[in-house]
Amino acid sequence: MITNYKKAKEDVLQYYDEFLEVINEADYPKDDTSLKALESQAQKIREDKFCLMIAGEAKSGKSTFINAYLGTEILPMDVCQCTSSVVEIRYGKEFILMAKYADGRESKISGEKDISEFLSSNAALDDEYRDIPITTINNEIIVKYHDKKIPDAVIRDLLEGVKNENLHSLSTDEYNRKIREYIIKKQSYWKDVVIKIEIEYPFEDKNMRGIRIIDSPGVNAAGKVGDITASYIESADAIMFLRPIKGPAIEANSFKEFLESKSVDRNKNAMFLILTGTTAQTDEKNERAYEEFIKIFGVQQGESRHGIVKEQIIPADSLAELYYNEFRDKSTEDIKKIIKCGGKKIDAFVRAAWYDAGEKESFLAELKRISNFNVVDQSLNRFGRKAQFIALSEFLGRMLSVYEKVAANLREKIANYELKAEDPNKLAIKISQTKEKLIIVENLMNEKVDEITTKFAGSGNKGLIAQRANEVMEEYKNSIKGISGTGGSSLEELEKLSFRQVDVFVDFEANLQKNVIAECNKGLEVALSGNNTVEYVTLEPDFSKEVIDKIKNDMKSEANESYTYTTGITFTETHTRSQFSQDKYYNLVRDSISDRIDSIKQQAIRDLRSFVSHTVTAYTKELAKNADALKAELVKIQNDKKTAEEIIIVVENLKELLKSLEPKENNVRELKGGIDGNV
Repeated sequence: MITNYKKAKEDVLQYYDEFLEVINEADYPKDDTSLKALESQAQKIREDKFCLMIAGEAKSGKSTFINAYLGTEILPMDVCQCTSSVVEIRYGKEFILMAKYADGRESKISGEKDISEFLSSNAALDDEYRDIPITTINNEIIVKYHDKKIPDAVIRDLLEGVKNENLHSLSTDEYNRKIREYIIKKQSYWKDVVIKIEIEYPFEDKNMRGIRIIDSPGVNAAGKVGDITASYIESADAIMFLRPIKGPAIEANSFKEFLESKSVDRNKNAMFLILTGTTAQTDEKNERAYEEFIKIFGVQQGESRHGIVKEQIIPADSLAELYYNEFRDKSTEDIKKIIKCGGKKIDAFVRAAWYDAGEKESFLAELKRISNFNVVDQSLNRFGRKAQFIALSEFLGRMLSVYEKVAANLREKIANYELKAEDPNKLAIKISQTKEKLIIVENLMNEKVDEITTKFAGSGNKGLIAQRANEVMEEYKNSIKGISGTGGSSLEELEKLSFRQVDVFVDFEANLQKNVIAECNKGLEVALSGNNTVEYVTLEPDFSKEVIDKIKNDMKSEANESYTYTTGITFTETHTRSQFSQDKYYNLVRDSISDRIDSIKQQAIRDLRSFVSHTVTAYTKELAKNADALKAELVKIQNDKKTAEEIIIVVENLKELLKSLEPKENNVRELKGGIDGNV
């Protein structure tokens, strides 16, 4: 099993470079469909973009973790983030920040100092309001309502919704008062709320250039996130939820609720609980806490939403990783000097690691062990890189297929040259066979295509399409003949049969399209490839309960019949009266529905004839492509004027090239097997 994605990606691209060398040596057609697809896929693998979402409650150390993971300090770590925005970090040629405000304004900041100041001032929490859920208030009230009047009912709903986020145990009155005061104070400044921050940074490590980090606003105590954060979560390749390891695991309600939310369903197998701050307590306490978290959350079974597997719960320490990043490029003497002169700025665990190690490599290894970021990387590769590993496997599989085509092409070339070298008469037979193949292809283009078109889409009622459509329509008419117009359930029975008939037409169209493709595949002896495909047409009849009801309503006014009657005995008088006729009403509705179904039949016929036309056109293009290939092959054989000695040299070279394919294919096959073991 291969779990290191970076190494797997490097190996895949190396084998692809070797593959391209073979393609050039073999003089393989550069316009081959599979070759083009491989080229496009290789570009995507090189540019591979991986979206990692970092979530967690406020004060969970997200900024420190992100800086440690990226290997450079991009986000300020000395402020408590409480912005309403999502912060997106990605590779760029220079260090810039782009901010978008609630009113649509955008601003661009360049340079480390200005960016740091912007983040500090726009991501810092006012001391006055550190104990209320600012992120939720900004998103749900300030940004949504702008400068409009906020109904008191909305504020009351908010107070009820955030009552469990009173993390500093204020009295209910004080907590609610502060929230109302904040809304009044900040609403007029709604335009200045930053809703999105994008940071581009010129990472020196090439492996970081394909990663996009999303730093979400703090998840609240109930594990809830805003709409914007939820949309990022659903598109992320992996999610890391940060939570301090210190403190009882049973109180980690925010992660439990976050794990149960619908927005993370797609990422359940790539969801990680990162237990931060392991250097804040002893290894024994960390181990006990870790086991407690596993008991509570490491219970995922199949597709159940009750937890995650044990390997997705990882203790880590961002500070240790930051120290590792700081010291890895320094000399032993520089490290000694920093630790000796650093004073209180150097954490105790760093001093202890240095004094126990005594030399640089052991010291760095100990910092890596403490940070546990190697395990973070390994787990991210194993669980979060599924889609990327699948892409690598598919790429290798396609490469193997082309290798097989190249080998077949080489064997054919060798056979052709050997035929010519041994006996020109045999080569003449090959030319004759190629010509026969060409004649067959041209006959298929000129005759068989017309035959299939006539068979299915013949004019008038001659083709199978019109014949079968008329049969289906006749079956419908026969089925409704026996319905009595005066019966109490006649209209209901008519509706039932009519809806059933519409479904029959839909199925009829779908089945006939499949028959057309099958006939072309069989009769034309060619299958479509590459982009030369035919889209199936779906019949969408305008026939619904509302349409039936309108017909019935429209026909009522026409369903009256006139009759005469006589009054008086000695002096008689004749009168005329109009009366509603149930039988006439039924007949009018029946005829109107039949007309509509007949129009659906006509639409199906038009659709299918158009489908046949597009289908045979696509197959004709494919046949033409085959004919061109045969012509090119014929020209090449006919124009080949090499001498017997030259042919012997060419054949030997081709055989050597063919022989060299096997170890390359084995390498690709072995790498694919290792990757497949991780998928």
